[in-house]
Amino acid sequence: MSHHKHPKRPVYPGELPPALAREHARVFEAAVEAGRRAGRKAAKKKLKRAARHGGITLSKALRDATLRDAEKAGGRAAYAAATKALRKARPRALPPLPPAPGAEPQHAVAVAGPAPADTAAPVRTRVRGSQIVLEVLRTQWLSQSMVRIVAGGEGFADFESNGAADQHVKVHFANPALGLVPPYEMRSLRGRLAREDLPVSRSYTIRSHDPAAREIAIDFFVHGTDGVGGSWAAGAKSGDLLVLSKSKGKFRPDAGAEQHLYVGDESAIPAIAAALEMLPRNAVGQVILEVDSAQDEFEIDRPAGMALHWVHRSGEPSATSAMLANALRDLPAAHGQVEILALGERSATQEIRRLLSHWDLDQRRITTSNYWTPRKAKRAWRTLPIGNPGSPTE
Repeated sequence: MSHHKHPKRPVYPGELPPALAREHARVFEAAVEAGRRAGRKAAKKKLKRAARHGGITLSKALRDATLRDAEKAGGRAAYAAATKALRKARPRALPPLPPAPGAEPQHAVAVAGPAPADTAAPVRTRVRGSQIVLEVLRTQWLSQSMVRIVAGGEGFADFESNGAADQHVKVHFANPALGLVPPYEMRSLRGRLAREDLPVSRSYTIRSHDPAAREIAIDFFVHGTDGVGGSWAAGAKSGDLLVLSKSKGKFRPDAGAEQHLYVGDESAIPAIAAALEMLPRNAVGQVILEVDSAQDEFEIDRPAGMALHWVHRSGEPSATSAMLANALRDLPAAHGQVEILALGERSATQEIRRLLSHWDLDQRRITTSNYWTPRKAKRAWRTLPIGNPGSPTE
């Protein structure tokens, strides 16, 4: 006789009565998020204690990996506990609860896609931390490669800005050929769609948040037909759907710094532009932005004392560019209370960090972040026949 437990048949929320499915989804979402936070908090506490009493200090990469693993473990443990509790509480006539996921529990994500034609608007329940459905109000091309999407509508009240210059959200893109209607029940879709047809999420910076006008803006970098985010933004129009997750981010300009030095590529421009607007009007320093050509430049509001320098790749692949680090090498090494923000491609920001480590600076005032890596495969949607009977809709 085998001692292995046989898994119960997977049952997805869509198979439960609608009211119960929504209740289960809320419970699991809250449990997983709470577990992730608890796991990360406990790991950070252990790492600090190890450094203080044992002299054990991890590299930043290893520390980040450790915290991510702790988040995953906490989320899985919370999911298992919620499953056990709800299984005990449910009536016998109801089907079993969905099995614990083998991968990282999903955050509430953001969804973007064309508004469905000839489809009644679904009833959406506002739940704290769930998907926030907005509508595209207008678009504006800032340069040949940057388009601003301004969104609002009824869902605006569900979005809470955290006030950080680099606050970002997940935007979830779906294959328009499938006709899926957001918000998406991801667990259900995983059981019914091929892997290549599942919606995908990408991180984008909130360029601005205007509570008076009830609008948010996101600037998308459009680089040909590569990737789903830029392609969607290039063709977005009024009435299309944009669904946001809870925003994250923590960078706020240091008003007490003597000077400011901000550097980044196209992916960093929205966060750097937001930071420049938050600086005191008497702030001084320099901004170095890398783009492909002069056609990619556009006006950015900033204090008069913040000099803006554009550097051009002139067709060189952005993943191999060393222009930002070279531009910093051409500057006199800064001294004193200088705030530095460096964002962009991973290898570029790592090179900048190594360079800055030799400058006579307060290293605590240096913020670097890897916004993208060239190793990530680009995604393109499969073309499916319209009205394909095998395409599920929600």
